[in-house]
Amino acid sequence: MSKKSRLQTRIEYRLYRILLRAVGAMPDEAVLRWGTRIGALASRVLRGRDRLGMRNLRAAFPERREEELRQILDRCWRHFGREVLLYLKVQSMPLEEIAARCPFVNEQLLHDARAHGKGTLLMSGHFGGWEIGGLALMAHVDNVRTVARRLDNSLLEEDLAAFRAKTGAQVVDRRKAARFLLKSLSENAVVVLLPDQAVLPREGIKVPFLGRPAWTTDAPAKMAAKHGSTIVFAFCIPDGARHRLEFEEPIRVDQLSEDEREPVALTTRINDVISRRIAACPELWLWMHDRWKGTGEGTA
Repeated sequence: MSKKSRLQTRIEYRLYRILLRAVGAMPDEAVLRWGTRIGALASRVLRGRDRLGMRNLRAAFPERREEELRQILDRCWRHFGREVLLYLKVQSMPLEEIAARCPFVNEQLLHDARAHGKGTLLMSGHFGGWEIGGLALMAHVDNVRTVARRLDNSLLEEDLAAFRAKTGAQVVDRRKAARFLLKSLSENAVVVLLPDQAVLPREGIKVPFLGRPAWTTDAPAKMAAKHGSTIVFAFCIPDGARHRLEFEEPIRVDQLSEDEREPVALTTRINDVISRRIAACPELWLWMHDRWKGTGEGTA
């Protein structure tokens, strides 16, 4: 977290509140139109992130032409511009309306995992509309727990905490998460994690992600193995101004062999599922993150 002056904190918060009110009053069509424009502008302003995204795409898809990769990244920027504004818009909606705008697909997979009674690890990535998918999940499902990094603007953090409190979900700072998440699984909670971003070498293991070694947290694999929990994957797919949350690929960890439960093997399996989703719709993933830093395969 960076240290910000009181003035900077207040200016940022004021701009956020103005944008929140403006977006909340827009029809869906205007939100999509302006989100597309903001995403396209961001690609030009954040040139370093744009170059990083292109390097990541070239390494992940070496067989694709440069023009195709450029089109993927342009669609990616526009997608995330829309998602930012859509997330602001839904913050003014009751949870029931958010849930109605994001129906579930294969929901029985989640119910079956919870019925097993050993806790459920719901795994996803920074893909599609993950923030809105999380809100829809909290509107539909009780006893949801997750982790998050605190914002470096205290006023924005207070607003976000109040918004999360309305959902009934329990959110803990990622630096204090280990004991909280283990306890949550022992209470048969649904623990939501997004393990697709880089971690420090001391915090994880190096396993393939999109075909390239990447430092990845092995905490989900270790927790699932300890409790015999079920791992279910969920991906929130945009559909105009609406979304759908698709559940897939349940892993009954208590039914795996000892070798399959080992952290490297299980973390690799988790990465493989997320990687397949990204490869199928690459424009929906956050390519502007340095996923492979510190591996010798990095892009910096």
